[in-house]
Amino acid sequence: MKTISKSGFRWGLLGIFFWLSLTFQTAWAQTLYEVTFQAARVTYKGFLVYFNEEDAYMRVGYTYQGTYHVVDVKYKSSSYQEDGTNFFVMIGSNPTYITSASRGMTYNPDHFFWFWEGDYNNQLPYVTDDPDFNENNVIQTKSYREVDAKELTPTYLRQFFRTDERQYKALLRMNSENNATLAQNNSSQNNNNSSQNTNQNSSNSSNNSNSSNTQKAKMHLVLVVNTDIADIGQSCKVDGTIMETEFREIAKAIGISFQKYTISGQNFTRSKVESTLQGIQVGRNDIIVFYYSGHGFRWSNQTDRYPQFDMRSSDYTRLTEQTALPFSSIDQFFATKGARLTLLLADCCNSDVGRNQYTSTTFMASRSYQGAEISKLKKLFLEARGKLIMSGSAPGEYAWCNVNGGFFTLSFMQALKEEIGYMRGENPNWYNIVKNTQNNTKYKINSCATCKPQNPIAEVKISN
Repeated sequence: MKTISKSGFRWGLLGIFFWLSLTFQTAWAQTLYEVTFQAARVTYKGFLVYFNEEDAYMRVGYTYQGTYHVVDVKYKSSSYQEDGTNFFVMIGSNPTYITSASRGMTYNPDHFFWFWEGDYNNQLPYVTDDPDFNENNVIQTKSYREVDAKELTPTYLRQFFRTDERQYKALLRMNSENNATLAQNNSSQNNNNSSQNTNQNSSNSSNNSNSSNTQKAKMHLVLVVNTDIADIGQSCKVDGTIMETEFREIAKAIGISFQKYTISGQNFTRSKVESTLQGIQVGRNDIIVFYYSGHGFRWSNQTDRYPQFDMRSSDYTRLTEQTALPFSSIDQFFATKGARLTLLLADCCNSDVGRNQYTSTTFMASRSYQGAEISKLKKLFLEARGKLIMSGSAPGEYAWCNVNGGFFTLSFMQALKEEIGYMRGENPNWYNIVKNTQNNTKYKINSCATCKPQNPIAEVKISN
């Protein structure tokens, strides 16, 4: 078996992010996993809840001397390379007994890791409670799998949670709402017209407070994505796909219409952006989502803290005021449109005639998702009023990206998914999303050996 050296392990803790693994690479994969392993004739079953690289926990259940115990262990994640082998590590800490424990009873936190050479093969992870990862103390797990929402029954959850715990109630709610959705989908297949009436009545009765906001509301998604630029075009394309998929599904989930406007490829010009914006018809109850992914910069004498968009798809085109577009001008334009909610996002550099920086360092695109609570989505998109403008980098900074997309974009979607998940609080708000986007981006940057600082900036004026 491959030996994990202490020097390599510690370098990993300082933080090169996860190499993209098959276990987690499905877009917006579930964050609930089950793992089993055996040591000293004791069988352990773990239930992992993963939010992001810095925030995860596992409930571990096991029977010892005839008594069943459950321990809560916190996890942080990292990875590194050594001698051509990729290591993917989850570090356990702060074990706490959930069940009663006799005096002096302790539990050494478990650490999990994967290793592979070349393309990832879907092997089972290894586990040890030895912080030095001595080869003699490492064993391979018996199983490791995703947990589907339909499995979250009271019987299953009581293996890991007390019935009075908030997490237990949230996971049980996730199961019941998943079952309701499946039943609704089956009903619609049998009788589409009847199902539509039922769904409408159910929606009205369950959330009368935002029914008026649903009526005649529309989500406008404007994507300005530099897909043709040689160095980062592929990463920008990934960003655009992520944003379109997620916001289209959000509009569908909350029951409002959706319209997309895309400026990319050969149409990636300032004039095309301006003409597209002028043609958008915005209602008083509408939602605007504007998203830019491409190169950004700032003029040497610029005082505005938000970047300029580099509207060139070729390095051979001269950079002038006609080929640049101030992000602030987008804010000023939509301020006159009167939409109920406006979200303006830009994933680009904010340095002196800078370039988005591409790194070959890959990581687990931790798009945390335990399933969306529709009530939380409605609070964010139907009950909220105001605007958010957010740039992926502060003045003087680069914006970093890789094959998975821009660090800022991934972090924003990660933060949004966390906020609407079953395992978070009951009162979602955009201020939390902004704060977590900033933290998630910083963590990615700090865990990239070749990256320089990137600190997203934002202005939030949103009320519910």
